[in-house]
Amino acid sequence: MSGVGGNRVVLPLATACCIRVLLPDDGTDRRLLAALLHEKNITRADSVAVRSVGVLQAVHTGPGALPEAELARLVTVVVDSADASVLFDYICEKSNIDRPGGGMVTMERLAGATPFFLPDNVPFESE
Repeated sequence: MSGVGGNRVVLPLATACCIRVLLPDDGTDRRLLAALLHEKNITRADSVAVRSVGVLQAVHTGPGALPEAELARLVTVVVDSADASVLFDYICEKSNIDRPGGGMVTMERLAGATPFFLPDNVPFESE
């Protein structure tokens, strides 16, 4: 990557994991993001709207028909590898994933991620 005046800028990379959480569109994503920020100081997380389709036996459809897609939220969290396992369990607990229709959580190792810290004087958005 080139910087101003042709100087080479090297960004620091840390080993990291990506945790993805598929949640129902019921506000759980916002509560999870707030808990991650305020309780765990996690700033590398976001939530986007997605469409999801149930695939378990509990999903009933007519013969030859696919289940209807419904709105859901996909939360993506990037964490240091050393904290990933503990944070994975924390996310499962905070998002109440074990309820019927509660969603799912996955985790994968990343090749690397740049650490990101918010400055101390930046106010939080209202929730």
